[in-house]
Amino acid sequence: MAKPFRILAALFVLVSAATLAACQFGGLTPQQDADLRAVYQRMKANDIKGVADNFDPGFKQPTLTEGLAFMQGMIPPQTPKVTLLKGVVEDGPNGATDYGGVYEYDYPSTAVLADIRMRQDKAGRKTITALRLLQQKVGIAEDFKFRLDGRKPFQWAFLFLMALSPGLAIWGLIALHRAPDIKWKPIWALAMSVGFMDLTMDWTTGDAFRTAKMIHPLWIAARHLGPLSPWMLSTSFPLAAVVFLLGYRGQRLNRPWDAQTRD
Repeated sequence: MAKPFRILAALFVLVSAATLAACQFGGLTPQQDADLRAVYQRMKANDIKGVADNFDPGFKQPTLTEGLAFMQGMIPPQTPKVTLLKGVVEDGPNGATDYGGVYEYDYPSTAVLADIRMRQDKAGRKTITALRLLQQKVGIAEDFKFRLDGRKPFQWAFLFLMALSPGLAIWGLIALHRAPDIKWKPIWALAMSVGFMDLTMDWTTGDAFRTAKMIHPLWIAARHLGPLSPWMLSTSFPLAAVVFLLGYRGQRLNRPWDAQTRD
């Protein structure tokens, strides 16, 4: 994936996520979905004045008309395939309802990402609160889905590490539970429930980075901020479980945590 493309997509996600951070996620109603799509259709029809006039006065910027004209130039004339990537609904001020969606409009040779937000007041009047368009490659959202086909060998190795980490930790917890002669079992159990030194991979690109000073509850994690952000997979080392298994199960190792001192 080209670096400029990744930067643009990341910026689009960050700008969209920042305004949605406090939202309560829920499905759009058919009418709300139709309202948002209608805004794009008006942009495609070059109704710049109509879109600008429909903007909520509290969200209008001095350069709104120029910005809308620039974004309108991104829209090809063909009929696109439309995909709703994310829909959001939340309570607005004074009894209003705020709703929005991120759409992918796929054309034969390009795609347009549309982030559209609207507000319906308690009297039923609807206004536009935000509109952002970004031109990208066709099928852009597919690049960020979690998939196993086409993965590199080191990505499969990373999945093995993700399975190995909780496997060792659970093995250690079972051994601890069955051990009759161990002091401070709760402390050992707590230590075994966390991993140390995170290793995180961007599943889309395979890029990985290590965070040495990190304590990770329950050893593994997966994060996906949105449809246009990569899956970030993390695993960590179950240090306490490995130490316990090596010490307790090893027949030739002294075990300083034993309840009774060996002769």
